[in-house]
Amino acid sequence: MWFQNALGKEKIQFMFNNELDIQVVEIHGFSMENFSDLKFNFICKKIPKKYPEKWNKDIFNALNFDITFENITQLDITGSRIGFFCSPIIKSSPNLAEIKVEHNSFKLYCSSDFLTIGEIVPYLDERWD
Repeated sequence: MWFQNALGKEKIQFMFNNELDIQVVEIHGFSMENFSDLKFNFICKKIPKKYPEKWNKDIFNALNFDITFENITQLDITGSRIGFFCSPIIKSSPNLAEIKVEHNSFKLYCSSDFLTIGEIVPYLDERWD
């Protein structure tokens, strides 16, 4: 699992019973933060079978979540424009986290010391039924 060694992995374990598929997610944004961190915001159309019961009070058709690669050791970005769907390859071990994204002419590779899972919330994307 891509989040097995991530800080904050408990969110996925308890909220979604260890299920958060990142195949075919939209890169909604990414930014450099805190001197050497790269924070991604993703929109995921595939909602896990199990999710927090309190979400049932909201209308949603996707998830919005953040992950941060902390203390970057390498960053390579080529291309322009985000807002596309892709299947990022994320690997994490106790001392290394990596993400690789390729979509048409856009390519991104980042390695860092840590991967942190941030906020995960229900999301209503009006582009989809």
